[in-house]
Amino acid sequence: MSTKLSALLCVVAAAATGVLAAPNCPPLGPVFEPARNFNGSAAIRAALANLTETLGARDVDNGPGVRANETSYSLEVFTTDEANPLLFSWHHTAPTLAKMSGNGTVGVQRTDANTVYRLGSLTKIHTIFTWLAEDGDAKWNEPITKYVPELAAAAKKAKDDPVANVAWDEITIGALASQMGGPIRDYGVLGEVTQQLNQSTMVGIGFPPLNSSDPTLPKCGIHPLCNRTEFFNGLLQAYPQYAPFTTPAYTNTGFQILAYALESITGKSFESTMNDRVLKPLGLKHTYLSNAPASEGIIPGSREDASWDFQLGDEDPAGNLYSSVGDISALGRAILRSTILPPSLTRRWLKPAALSSEPNAGVGYPWGVRRIRLAEANGKRMVDSFNKAGRIGYYSSLMTLLPDYGVGFSILIAGPNIPGNTNFNLADILGPQLLPALETAAREEAQARYGGVYANPSTNSSLRLTTQPDRPGLGIENWISNGTDMQTISVVLAAGYQGVDPSIRLYPTGLETVRPDGSKRVAYKAVYEDLNVPAKPDSMFSTDCGTWVSFTSVTYGTHALDQFIFEVGKDGQVKSLECLALRNPMSKT
Repeated sequence: MSTKLSALLCVVAAAATGVLAAPNCPPLGPVFEPARNFNGSAAIRAALANLTETLGARDVDNGPGVRANETSYSLEVFTTDEANPLLFSWHHTAPTLAKMSGNGTVGVQRTDANTVYRLGSLTKIHTIFTWLAEDGDAKWNEPITKYVPELAAAAKKAKDDPVANVAWDEITIGALASQMGGPIRDYGVLGEVTQQLNQSTMVGIGFPPLNSSDPTLPKCGIHPLCNRTEFFNGLLQAYPQYAPFTTPAYTNTGFQILAYALESITGKSFESTMNDRVLKPLGLKHTYLSNAPASEGIIPGSREDASWDFQLGDEDPAGNLYSSVGDISALGRAILRSTILPPSLTRRWLKPAALSSEPNAGVGYPWGVRRIRLAEANGKRMVDSFNKAGRIGYYSSLMTLLPDYGVGFSILIAGPNIPGNTNFNLADILGPQLLPALETAAREEAQARYGGVYANPSTNSSLRLTTQPDRPGLGIENWISNGTDMQTISVVLAAGYQGVDPSIRLYPTGLETVRPDGSKRVAYKAVYEDLNVPAKPDSMFSTDCGTWVSFTSVTYGTHALDQFIFEVGKDGQVKSLECLALRNPMSKT
């Protein structure tokens, strides 16, 4: 017997299985398969009842977070489940809407799922979705200068003076999509105070006078809108915000440029591509890139005051869309279901592109990524939320996707004095009720589907799968393989610790093989931990949560010790479980 094997067996013989105390470290992503039986979940029902009560009270008391007396809004929680596509909806019409709208002939007088609002920058999700549906992301590492000749001609200037000139040949398509390119935020349309206030007002508050011959004074922007030539003539005089790929720096001009690039690739207008690739295939009949009919919209005031008719021109792809909460939910559902895009492309899209200076936040394409820690899970369980907000005129919007649950929500708001964070204030009401309930529902369904005893009497092998309210994933208990205490020895082999407090938990991988008859194989990954190892919560460089490094660290005959396969019958019932390395299927008893 080898020295190493002798030492291992001594450790195993001396180890004792203790009560779980330290937190688990699950991999990034869902720790259970998404819940489907929403109607059967007491946690979901309780959460929705609490939401109904909370929103009802908020709509009456006219609190500062929403100002419900003069603010109308529509909210939906949607799912990817075909049997339960709409989990929750709420529509509030401001009591003063009719008064704000004058004689009541402009727009709708009561909000519902088809009421059209303006979206502002939520438009950017439609723009990127259109690009991906039309051309995928294969070109995302190519320089934007390849497709926009005006930028190619200007790129050389940055070699001599990078402070004053954008290095366009270093900015990729993906950099613009993820706000990592560094060009100016807007040209002319938004943020340009010379377009908003007169010169005397600006000089009166300390700005220097500008004469009409100054080449940097925008000659277009709001009235009149810039055409392509005017846009680039002005844009190329603007200093960059940052060097490319330095830090996220929000820009609308990048999405106007992306639309120009896509037009160069397709030979079609951006609007026709969006219609052909996204709006028509998804049946989004209440979504318009420009000039939506007022008869479908909610207009809290005159059309001019509400900016209902205000258009961005060539900057439409950055923030001009009109849509309904029902259409936004349908869009979010299609993204999560990969209705149009291949699933692998969807997964790439729903990943951060960069971190931000806030520890729990990042930036995507062009998502705002929020990392949410679930206090209910006694582990380092993070849920990544992909959000895009927008604001224009009297309108505010938000779409949030929660890929771990196959759930998202959409919020559209209209009012003359919307507090700047109203969309996120509503999300902060919804999220703390919704996410814990979704996690609970998923855990309970996992227990019902996979929990129980699995055994192979002929090889003296068995284990129990169970869930705990304060633990992520499916826990393996009392694992015996060929008469051996595999519960402890597997942790010793895989985790490299003594196995004093062994923990084995299974997590979904998203890998399934579906057979013609409907039966399938479902792969799960095990995380082996010794929970007796001291935590390192405040270490600068070392970590106590490096699960991703340990996957498939132990193999036997090429098969991984941490890869488990469930056999599921065509009736949906789990039949057996096998650890690949042990080649020992155990039937569910």
